[in-house]
Amino acid sequence: MLGTLIILMIESLAAQPGRFGLPACEGPGQEMAKRTAFVVCHDGERKVAAWTAHELRREMLAVASAARQHFRRDPALVSASSDADYRNSGFHRSHLVPAADVAWSAEGLRESYLLSNAVPQVAQLNLSGWRRIENDIRKLTEQNDAVQVMTGTLFDCDNVRRIGAGGVAVPCATFKVVLAMRGGRRTAYAVILKNEAGGVRETVSVREVERRSGLDFFGTLSQAEQDEIETSSVALR
Repeated sequence: MLGTLIILMIESLAAQPGRFGLPACEGPGQEMAKRTAFVVCHDGERKVAAWTAHELRREMLAVASAARQHFRRDPALVSASSDADYRNSGFHRSHLVPAADVAWSAEGLRESYLLSNAVPQVAQLNLSGWRRIENDIRKLTEQNDAVQVMTGTLFDCDNVRRIGAGGVAVPCATFKVVLAMRGGRRTAYAVILKNEAGGVRETVSVREVERRSGLDFFGTLSQAEQDEIETSSVALR
């Protein structure tokens, strides 16, 4: 009974991934999908998410991670990738919202393995650089009351590769934008990781991610606070 009450409490707290505003999801072929533990804006033309959003609290991290599952097509979307698109492509199916962040919810964990929450990523990055960023965000969560995490894809390179019969677009880079909350204080972090072998992790400002992605983050905050927290480059460690 106690375990059930704890899960119910976590679920009520987690249902706020957009409390400081979500980026727009209104482009051609884009669909917004609300999941148990996160929100995804899926780009049907590219067959990957433009962005995802979820909230993370330290009590969620106390739940043991569940066994790895298989990625599968998202039946709720009009235009979605399939597992066959990734097979023999040389790219990993890389989580945008990490499975470990939503392991507190059986349904949330299941939804994290929908391919709408995956992007083609160089294997070396998925197993090292991207994983370290995810771990750093969980460490940050331990030090704060909660963190809002926005994850997304960048396609601002000269040649965008496609894989599979479905033509899944391979992002040039992926990003994390994080808003950490402790008491009344809010601090923003942003990092970009190039999707290439030996891709360098780059600490940037939120404004730099906005410039490269065309997205607007934390739109419900006052303009003064946005100017303060979005223009600085704070290293995520």
